[in-house]
Amino acid sequence: MTAKCVNGIDLDKLRATRDIIEANADGPLANPQYESTIVWDNAYHTKTRVTDGQEVIGDEPEQYGGSGDGITPEDMLLTAVGNCLAATYIGGLSAAGVAVKALRLDVSGQVNFRAAYGLEAANPGFESIKIAVDIQTDSSPDKVKEILDKLLKTAPVPDTIIRPVPLDVEISCKQTELVAELS
Repeated sequence: MTAKCVNGIDLDKLRATRDIIEANADGPLANPQYESTIVWDNAYHTKTRVTDGQEVIGDEPEQYGGSGDGITPEDMLLTAVGNCLAATYIGGLSAAGVAVKALRLDVSGQVNFRAAYGLEAANPGFESIKIAVDIQTDSSPDKVKEILDKLLKTAPVPDTIIRPVPLDVEISCKQTELVAELS
């Protein structure tokens, strides 16, 4: 008999969700739509509302002209990769009955701001992303590594940045007239 809950994950609910996804390949659980709306308010400062209504503040550090009051886009990308892997790893390890005592992912990379500022013709994005996983479990390191290697291939965010994904940008530009203030 398997445990009902491993690592805080309700295994019955996990299996029920998997069964729904398997039974309805085109349903909202199998193909969820994610959306975020980003609104610029001043300088590099933005407010983002994501699918479930939570808000994220974006900004650039002071050395790049921002106020440092929010998360940089680069940090958001690294965070998305790390959070997705953490969820994938915990879900998969829990389903395999592996109790995790601690999990830490350090995600890092360098971007080319010379290219971002138009000072050289090169790719401005991350050259590579490094992920260091530190995990403590009740299972052998070989078994855990084997499971994590398989799970990496199922993580949606890392998959999205590993392979080319089309980016469709539609621009709607409206001209407004500036009205001089009357003194």
